[in-house]
Amino acid sequence: MPKSIPISVRLSDDDVAFLAGYEVQGARTPSDKMREILKAAREREEGVQDVAACEDLLRSMARPAEKGLRQLQREIGHRSDFVMKLYERLPEMLSELIASAPGPENGREDLVRFEAALSAELFSLIEEIFDLGLTTPSRTYDPELMNKRLEPILEVARLLDQKRQSRAD
Repeated sequence: MPKSIPISVRLSDDDVAFLAGYEVQGARTPSDKMREILKAAREREEGVQDVAACEDLLRSMARPAEKGLRQLQREIGHRSDFVMKLYERLPEMLSELIASAPGPENGREDLVRFEAALSAELFSLIEEIFDLGLTTPSRTYDPELMNKRLEPILEVARLLDQKRQSRAD
């Protein structure tokens, strides 16, 4: 185990209050919390090369916003499956984009695999979003959101399909 060196810092009342309320899984004491804050800062600075660690970091960054949103949804009694799906899936997608990106030492095959993995994630999310348009009203804050947003996309899909069919003939 690496040697620990005690340090002393002076914090403002606001910083102490923040640290007391800061929630990190497994960190209970101010020292534990400060170590986790330093760990997260180091990972951001050095770049996270592990997809799972990157996803954990991104989820921890989004957690306060998601937690507040969930509380508001409970109070209002209205939920958006669209928004919640983004909180669920975007950290997965971004962690793949960040931590799995091929570097200069990689070759063309690595680029092809990287692109294939990203496209699988993205098209899976698109399918899930399209599923939200199957119900009327849609499971969004604005019940007409999916109808308004999907129509132009469906038009593009129709044009693409026509183009594909004309090439096949």
